[in-house]
Amino acid sequence: MAKILLIEDEEMVRYSLRCALESEGHEVLEATDGEDGVSQFRELADDPNPADIVVTDILMPKKHGYDTISEILDISPETKIIAISGGGGGEFDTKAFSEMSKFLGAERMLAKPFSSEEFLLAVNNCLT
Repeated sequence: MAKILLIEDEEMVRYSLRCALESEGHEVLEATDGEDGVSQFRELADDPNPADIVVTDILMPKKHGYDTISEILDISPETKIIAISGGGGGEFDTKAFSEMSKFLGAERMLAKPFSSEEFLLAVNNCLT
């Protein structure tokens, strides 16, 4: 199965996504914000078995997901990225999130809340 770096600041969301991924046999590495995620990805990029997919939240402390996506793709342009976001309130524009994520190079975009099935389908689509 795949090695997946999961970057999500909300502990319960991170736990739920990790459980879904592990139930499918994936190896999951966790980061709590964009800075930690990019740092871990740099280390993985030198590994003979780097991350197959990065799942990153967009609205996070320290470094938001758009910068995280850009930096990860600068390190490894072929990396598959799934961007996720709940929007942080009513001001969130799902269309703008989707367009910006795609522009930056994300393969898939999911607006929270989404089901485990939707999430795993996005992961499987990135792996094929």
